[in-house]
Amino acid sequence: MPIIGRFPPFGKRFFRRARKVLGCCQFSHFWRAVIVLAGMHGRRNLDRMQKLMGGKRTRQAIAHFLTQAEWDAPELLRQTALDRLRELGLARGETVYLIVDDTQKQKRGKLMAAVSKIFLHAEKVYAQGHTILGCALAYRGVVIPYRVSLWCSEGNCKASQSEDDPIDRVTFRKLTELAADAIREVGLPKGVKAITLFDSYYLCPAVIGACADQGFRYVGVAKKNRNFAPDGRPWDKRRLKSYGANLLRREGKMTSVRGKRYRLAERLGNLSKAGRIKLVFSRRPGETSWVALATNETRWSVQTVLSHYLFRWGIEVFFKMSKQHLGLGDYQLLRYRGIVRYLCLVLIASLLLTHLGIQKLGAKAKTTNLLLKLPSLAQLQQVLRDKLWDDVIASFETSPKHRAAAKKLKQRIQK
Repeated sequence: MPIIGRFPPFGKRFFRRARKVLGCCQFSHFWRAVIVLAGMHGRRNLDRMQKLMGGKRTRQAIAHFLTQAEWDAPELLRQTALDRLRELGLARGETVYLIVDDTQKQKRGKLMAAVSKIFLHAEKVYAQGHTILGCALAYRGVVIPYRVSLWCSEGNCKASQSEDDPIDRVTFRKLTELAADAIREVGLPKGVKAITLFDSYYLCPAVIGACADQGFRYVGVAKKNRNFAPDGRPWDKRRLKSYGANLLRREGKMTSVRGKRYRLAERLGNLSKAGRIKLVFSRRPGETSWVALATNETRWSVQTVLSHYLFRWGIEVFFKMSKQHLGLGDYQLLRYRGIVRYLCLVLIASLLLTHLGIQKLGAKAKTTNLLLKLPSLAQLQQVLRDKLWDDVIASFETSPKHRAAAKKLKQRIQK
């Protein structure tokens, strides 16, 4: 990846909103940080970011931008995400998926804000680390992150109240309350409909209430220890663990959904802490495990409910790719505000790559009734690096002294 010098011409459209929102000084930090995070190889840290910025920004200046400078990173992320929806051709009356999920990152730093003992789902162990709530919009098969929150335990929040700087004092919010806030504050364009997708942890009154307030439909997984009373028998509460297995065995029918076979059954009724819903029980052929999907849209068929929920997998892939290629968990900052801003910058960097992918597809991206399959993050990173090298060569070609060197450099890159 070349050293970042002047502002690249291909970024004018993407950074247009940030240029208006941020001041000249902050914008200069911002676009450099986004491009470096989007294109660099390996682990991210302030020293490597400084080197790729050509020494035009010191390590202390970058740290100050992340921890103390006055700019609203979450709002800038949200606005940038909505810009990508418009770029994909989102129109009034269409539907987008709003996906809520969390991921964990192990951290050993004892002085790092919000670090607490958590259960790492991937490793199946308890360790010190962070829980990161991510919210994304999915439209035409493209996952667009629009919000990220760093969960802080009640004990850490109380300890933060003694900090000298008010920006380091964190108010305690449950993870489900953070998810409910993200749903209420998404700010979709007028006339656009949303379907919220989440796993069993978020099928709770806080998240369901936020969906109801916004008029969103939802599809989520119901835990098997929940009680369910079928329509017509409100006194006859059943535990889902036994009720679902028996229902699939007696009434389940094999159905094809998005090219795969499932055994499906459905029931209407009241679920504990969720109210009246439709439950869709699903099991793959040859498997004993099954899931119960709950939705507040009781008119949907079983195929429609399952088809909607399958789009939730996109955020799992996004988390994995962001950690692997964009350094989502590589932050080494101690202050809470700095960590959140770093996470926002990483997601904005992913949106820059999405923007380049949409441009690469060209006319195909403008056909709004088609699902898009963008290149992988690794491929889009290479597209970004190629554009940066082209810009370096173009800057050399404008100077008579460097024109010959630019020609040789261009030949070598093409090889």
